[in-house]
Amino acid sequence: MALGACSVTGGQAGRDASPGAQQALRLAASLSEAARVDDPVLAHVTDEMDALEAALARGVPLAEAPPVEEEPSLALVPAPDARQQSLLSLMHGIHLASYREERHVAEGWRALQGQHASLSGLQARHVPADLGERGVYLRLVAGPFDNAQDAATACRVIQAAQNWCAVTAFDGTPVHSPQ
Repeated sequence: MALGACSVTGGQAGRDASPGAQQALRLAASLSEAARVDDPVLAHVTDEMDALEAALARGVPLAEAPPVEEEPSLALVPAPDARQQSLLSLMHGIHLASYREERHVAEGWRALQGQHASLSGLQARHVPADLGERGVYLRLVAGPFDNAQDAATACRVIQAAQNWCAVTAFDGTPVHSPQ
């Protein structure tokens, strides 16, 4: 899928646009920036973007478009099951380390927080990564950050202290403190 460039000046056209058009402009700007910095979060939404691009290219008339379901009232939405805490996110995170066991992820997170005051106030999650013959590792990811630049800035602070760090999507399962 190719992301075309789009220019939005924020002038009169953006202010007079319908709410749907304003959302499309915001999304286009976010996607353009993510593509410009080769943001790994795009890998999580490529299929959806391809489907949207194909539907728009076909010019699907509204009468043929699938009906949009209304979201239920928040009062009617049940709380998420504790087992469903693995989340896919469009937020950014920083990959700090990888471990074989979940308890080591929590211990590593606590140790890194002690070494880096900049991690204070961030959340930690772990994401499984299957490395084939090397096995499955749990990646320790901290965040969330609103954009890749903020995450990259946080990584530079970590790297300045001679620790490894990489910008990634902020998703996965919350890290629980060791008992």
